[in-house]
Amino acid sequence: MNGISERDFPGLYRAADASSGIGQRSFLNGTRSRLGMLVLAASFGLFSWQVDRADVAGVVAAAAFGAALVTEIYLLTVRPDRRWYEGRAAAESAKTLTWRYLVGGSPLGKAELTDRQAESLLLERFDEIVRDLTGIHLVPTPRDVDQVTPEMRRVRNLSLDQRREWYRTGRIHDQRDWYAQKALWNERRATRWSMGLAVLELAGLTGGILKATGVVDLDLLGLTATLVGAGAAWVQTKQHQMLASAYAVACHELASLATRIDHAVTEEQWGHFVDQAEDAISREHTLWRASRT
Repeated sequence: MNGISERDFPGLYRAADASSGIGQRSFLNGTRSRLGMLVLAASFGLFSWQVDRADVAGVVAAAAFGAALVTEIYLLTVRPDRRWYEGRAAAESAKTLTWRYLVGGSPLGKAELTDRQAESLLLERFDEIVRDLTGIHLVPTPRDVDQVTPEMRRVRNLSLDQRREWYRTGRIHDQRDWYAQKALWNERRATRWSMGLAVLELAGLTGGILKATGVVDLDLLGLTATLVGAGAAWVQTKQHQMLASAYAVACHELASLATRIDHAVTEEQWGHFVDQAEDAISREHTLWRASRT
């Protein structure tokens, strides 16, 4: 098997990855709920539903606004987005260091450091990652305590040719294929959302004309505007078009690197090649994080 399971990765990576996943789900679910409540409030604000002396539609609209407000307060105070971004940054930093250690990439190259020195430097870099975290803390599980696992040491002790194959399939090809799939997925989502918002804007224009000419009495402009605004906010949150472009660039860069992987025939050349490859992968994540924060 050419590759290493993430269960054999350092505890820091696994804890950061789990924390980031929780933050992402909380943030996206909160944002989705807030926008949905605003649309619900706008929908019930279109009509009156009298039960005895109470306007049930107005009560529902007010309750929806209240739920949206509570969700907004949660997002601003708990800041699950910060947990998402900081956790992902820590996980990606730990992951690139792990791969450098695994296959002998600079600055943890086998031509530069002994295995013990490389392990010490790896742990120092892990400590720096933890110290740089702001506003969040990573809670490890009992199985996440090892920072240098036996499998990591075993892979590092393989021959250069064996490490090259591990890196080719487990890192270069894996990341290239992931970026290609995500670029296509985000491009399709961006197109669908653009078309959907255009249809809503056309519906709003039509509704405005019909109301202005007296054809209909129902005021759909507010609801349509709310739907367009909610859709635009969600598109901004997901950033499909930006991600599609960034992932496509990263995919092409990794494809170019894959063709040159066999050119590194010495440990010094190999360490430099891995450094270049990891920089290419880290560059995409750096751009993603900058766009989010």
